[in-house]
Amino acid sequence: MNIRITHKLKGRSFWDINSKGNMSWGWRKILSLRSVVRPFIWKVVRSGAQTNIWWDNWCHISPLSAFISPRRITIAGFNISSSVLELVDENGNWSWPQAWYDIYPVLIGLNAPQLMQGMVDRTVWKDLDGNMCSFSSSEVWHAVRSRHDQVLWVDGIWFSQCIPRHSFHLWLVVKNKLKTQDRLAVWEAGSATNLNLMCCPLCRTNRDSRDHLFFQCSFASKVWNEVKTMVQMGNVDSSWQSIMTWMECNARSKRTDHIICKLVIAASTYFVWQERNNCLFSNAFADQKVVIQKIKETVRLRLMGFKFRRQPSIESILRTWKIGSNDETNDPG
Repeated sequence: MNIRITHKLKGRSFWDINSKGNMSWGWRKILSLRSVVRPFIWKVVRSGAQTNIWWDNWCHISPLSAFISPRRITIAGFNISSSVLELVDENGNWSWPQAWYDIYPVLIGLNAPQLMQGMVDRTVWKDLDGNMCSFSSSEVWHAVRSRHDQVLWVDGIWFSQCIPRHSFHLWLVVKNKLKTQDRLAVWEAGSATNLNLMCCPLCRTNRDSRDHLFFQCSFASKVWNEVKTMVQMGNVDSSWQSIMTWMECNARSKRTDHIICKLVIAASTYFVWQERNNCLFSNAFADQKVVIQKIKETVRLRLMGFKFRRQPSIESILRTWKIGSNDETNDPG
C-alpha cells in the first residue's frame, strides 16, 4: 500500500512521495533548479542562529562549502549543520582552527559579524547587480533566464498590428522548429525506407524542409509570387534568405506598407504550412488559388481594422486591398 504525502499550495498538490520513494515530476524539476537559484538567495545575519555557516550565502566568500570540504569540517570538530552563531566565540571572534588561515588564506579577510541576540536572520533575494530586492516571480525570471544578443528580425514578427497565431508560427519558421521531413532524419524517426519515400506533399518532388516550403517549392513559389504583388517586395525572391534579409532591414519600420509586408509574410508561411498539413494528413489536393485567396482575405480583414491617415500612398494601398476609405482616417502605427 502506497503512503501518499502531499503538501498543498492554494489547494493544489505541490509534491508527493510514495512508500517506494518515488518523487513527482514537478518536484524533481523544481529541485533541479536549486543550483541555478541558490546564488541569488542570501541570508542577512542578525543572531546567526538561522544561518548555516557552510552552505548558506551570507558573506562575500560564501558558501564556505565551496572550498572547505565536509571532511575538513568534521576533522576540526564542527558539524556540517553548524550555524554562524556556533562558530563565533564569546569575544566575537571566529573559533575555527588557526591552521585554517594557512590552508584557506581567504578567511583572513573575513571578519566575524556583529551578532544581535533575540533577532532572527532574514532570507533575501539579490538581483544580478548584487542588490537586495523584493522577491517576485518576475525578478526570479529576470535573474535566471537565458540571455542572447537581440536578433534584428524580432520586430518583424512581434508588432502591435500582428496576427498572434501567424506571428507565433512565423517565429517557429525563423527558428526552424517546424516538424518538416528533413528533421525526421535527424531524429532517426521511422525506417530508412520510409524516409527515402518522403516527398513534399505540395509539389511531390523534393523532401520538404523550411527553405523548400518557404518558398522554393513550385507550389509555394507560385503562391508567394502572387501575393507579394500586393505589396512593395519586388526585390525579394522566393528564397528564405531573401525574405530574412528584408526582415532584418525593415523589421523596426513603422511605415504602413512595411507593416502590411510583415503581415503578408506571416500569413503566407501560415497558410502554406496549413495546406501542406492538409495534404499530408487529410489526403487533400493542394489548391494554389484557395491558399492565395486565404492569404489575401486574412490580410485584408486585418487591414480593415486599421485607421489610416489620408495621403496619396495610403489611398493606393486602400485601392490595392479593395478597402473603402473613410472621411476620417488614422495611421495604423
